[in-house]
Formats: sequence, C-alpha cells, structure tokens
Amino acid sequence: MLHFDRPSRKLLIGGILLTILLATTSVNFLLTSTYQSGTIRESKVPAGYLEENPSVDKATNEPSLYCACNNKENEGVMEQSDPHAEERPLIVPDSFLPPPKTVMDKINANLNDDRVLIVATANYGMRNHVYNWIESLNRTKEDKYLIFCFDEQLYEHLVAAGYGAHASQVPVSWLHQDVEAGFEEYYSVKYRVITGAKTWVVQQLLYLDVTVFFSDVDIVWMRPRLREYVHTLMDIRPETHVLFQQEGVDQKIVNSGFYMMRPTDTMKRLLAHTIYLQDNHPTMTQQAAMNAALDHMDMDIRTSSVVLLDVLHFPNGFVYFTHDLPRRHGIEPFVVHANYLVGDDKRQKLKDHNLWYLDDDWLSELDVRLEKNKTSKKTDKS
Repeated sequence: MLHFDRPSRKLLIGGILLTILLATTSVNFLLTSTYQSGTIRESKVPAGYLEENPSVDKATNEPSLYCACNNKENEGVMEQSDPHAEERPLIVPDSFLPPPKTVMDKINANLNDDRVLIVATANYGMRNHVYNWIESLNRTKEDKYLIFCFDEQLYEHLVAAGYGAHASQVPVSWLHQDVEAGFEEYYSVKYRVITGAKTWVVQQLLYLDVTVFFSDVDIVWMRPRLREYVHTLMDIRPETHVLFQQEGVDQKIVNSGFYMMRPTDTMKRLLAHTIYLQDNHPTMTQQAAMNAALDHMDMDIRTSSVVLLDVLHFPNGFVYFTHDLPRRHGIEPFVVHANYLVGDDKRQKLKDHNLWYLDDDWLSELDVRLEKNKTSKKTDKS
C-alpha cells in the first residue's frame, strides 16, 4: 500500500482536478465546433429564396407551381396569439328587412331547382365581361341567373340589351359604402369596395333562404349541367355548406369569386365575420377577409363544412393560363377564371384562348346609341 505525505497528496489531487478540467474543455470545444459547422452548411440557401424567385424553376426553365401571387391578399390580417380566436364577440344578424318587391320578383323568377340562384355582381366599367359571362351561360344552357348592378348605368345598359329580366340594381339598404361605376385596377381602394360589396349581396340572399351560386364575371362557363354537378357535390355530403374554387394550387386559399353556398347559420356567421373584417381593416380585400374568417372555422377534412373544388376542373388563371395544366392532363374544365390578370391583359388572354365570345363592335354600337339617348334626354329637359 502506497503512502504519501501531506504535500504529495495535495499535489496529486491538484493534478487530477486539472486533468478533469482539461478533458471537459476539450469535449465542449468539439461539440461547439460540430454544431457551428452544421449550422453554416444548412444556411447556404437564403430563407427567402422561394418568395424572391417564385416564377421560374431553374432546372427546367418553366414557370414554377409555387405561387406568391396572392401574398398581397393576406396583408392587413391582424396577428393574434390564438390563431382561431376572434378579435371580439361577433354579431350575426338574426334577420334583415325584405328587399323591394321588384327585386324579390326577379329573384323568384330566376331561381333554379332547390332554390339555387346563379348570381353575379358588377358595375358599368365591367360591362364587357358581363356580356361575355352571359354568353357563356347561354352556351351552357343556363337561362336563369341574376346580375346585381352596383350602378344605374349598368342596369340601364342591360335593359337596353334585352337582359332586364336578369338584372337588378342593388338595393341601397344592402350597401355599406357607395360603389363607383368605373373599372378599377386590382388592389386599389375602390377595387376593395367593389369586391367587398359582393359579400353584402350574398349575405342578404342567404337570409332569403337562397342557395347562392356566385360567379365573378371574368369567369367563362364551359360545360352544360355545371350547376347540377356542383349542387350534387354539395348534396351527397350533408356536412358540406360551401364549395369554393381554389386560389393557387396548394389547397390553402379559397377564391371568393366562385362558390356555391347554402343558407345555413354557419355560412351566415362566416359572411358576418368576413364583412366585419372588411369594414374594420380597410387594406384587406374581400378575398383576404374571407380567408381570414375561414381561419376561425373547423377545417378538419373529415368534419369541415368547407370543401374545395378540384383545381383542374375548376382552374383559376394561374392554373389555366400560366401552367396550362388542364390541357396538359387532357381535362376539359367546367369553368375558366381569368384572375391573376388585370386590365386589357384579362380580355386579351381570353381572346387568345378563344374564350372571348362578345362582339366588341356590337357593344361599341350599343354604347354610342345609349349615349345619344342620354344626350337627347338632357337636351329635352333643358
């Protein structure tokens, strides 16, 4: 057995402690170096690469299916700690006053089976798309529909063209703000008012026990029995209260320009929330508000009242014009939506794909004739 005097024992203990300290330091250094090198390797691709380069796949030099086109739609949504919590208690109206008899008569005259009403809204500046939409309905054998006009000019234009039975001015009591008659560019303040007014109209119709089949006028209907097909999709699953066209391709955002909606309490609440967001967040479009309202609903695929229409049979402009997916897969779509396009590009794209049915000369002649009538009336009054 070894024996150490007191100084030797102190020296031995000190050596052991120093050895342990050096070993611990070495291990920490190795772990830190490994973590840092791994971190550096993982951060070679910028975090915003997809957002900054959304349109082209570098490997194939073709348009990418990733789309950041609708990011603006969600601007203005207020962040909350609980994403499913509403900002404040939501008031859902119990009822509304009935519309004027003339409006109610036109609604009843245009109801299809099961109280389904094909609805569009527009102002005078969109009249060329309105007539193109009407012609697409004629070609698909839909003869019952109603266009709610935001201004008297469009209403008088439709009456002069022979479509008075399918046109109605929006009752003043339905509007939260005045709507301009001119064509408005996407995302302008007036554009947001026009799109927001669509929700006000649909809300009123739900309280009349109408199943609303809403369609923007820049949509071309392509196949007969479209209405029956979509209504059957709704009927075969009682839990389904609304079927939406998709925005983009990722099945996360709905397009508020094409949908069929039942007059249920759940849908009345959805529209009340959408309108609340529109009225309180002026920077939000109607579509952004509706998607934000959907965030507060049950979206479980097994139980949700919200269903998405197939993006190949009901393509938006990104799917149809940018990627040509229906044609590439041999699918004949039910509709084509010319969104993702603005101004004259919208009409030109439809023309390029033989989807512009309107005779532009006919429209110009009608415009001139109505303008002359208006001028002569002013002259007679003076």
